[in-house]
Amino acid sequence: MEADWRDFLYPIGFVANILFAIRFAYQWFNSELKQKSVVDSGFWTISLTGNIIMACHTMTQLQFGVCVIQGWNGIISWRNLNLRKKQSEQVRFSTVILLFFLVSAAIISGFLIQSWVFYDGTFVWARAPTYFFDEGRKLPLYWHLIGIVGVILFACRFWVQWWRSEMHQKSHVGRTFWWISLIGGALSALYFVNMYDPVNFIGPGLGLIPYVRNLMLIKKHRTRVVES
Repeated sequence: MEADWRDFLYPIGFVANILFAIRFAYQWFNSELKQKSVVDSGFWTISLTGNIIMACHTMTQLQFGVCVIQGWNGIISWRNLNLRKKQSEQVRFSTVILLFFLVSAAIISGFLIQSWVFYDGTFVWARAPTYFFDEGRKLPLYWHLIGIVGVILFACRFWVQWWRSEMHQKSHVGRTFWWISLIGGALSALYFVNMYDPVNFIGPGLGLIPYVRNLMLIKKHRTRVVES
């Protein structure tokens, strides 16, 4: 019975990943118009909305690692929007760090409560979806390791981007972001295909083309600058 309501809520994750795909389609379209890689406030607004929905999805589906990452990425999306404001309107760095602790504590508490209520105190951190299969998809350990590496890389792109933005006190997305996105996205997509988890596949899978295209536009723009 407990699995039934989780399966009923499973499709909500599609909404988040569709938003993640839309943000890169939006960014890609703007970049093609200007013939250079451009990331504006619209990208971060869509990202923040998707982060919130995906955090809620992974909380109900008991996918702890992804939930933490989405919670943290939501803070980074919000921070990028904040860094686009005047410096006098930007919050302090210490406030951002405090938000990381508060969000982490809220997520851990949510998982502990569910473990106590539904699993007699056993902490469930990586529940495979049973939406398509009665007992979920069983994978050997090496696939989980590939998935962990891919998801960490996929998340690290925003952490690297956030740190560089903090250093310059303005929102900035460079070539490193797109390279990490491409590698992490490819590994994550392979993992979620083998997990038979279409919700978590959509984001990294559909983003591969925009990642490659942004790297091409950055290289093209740099060549033009050098030649001029």
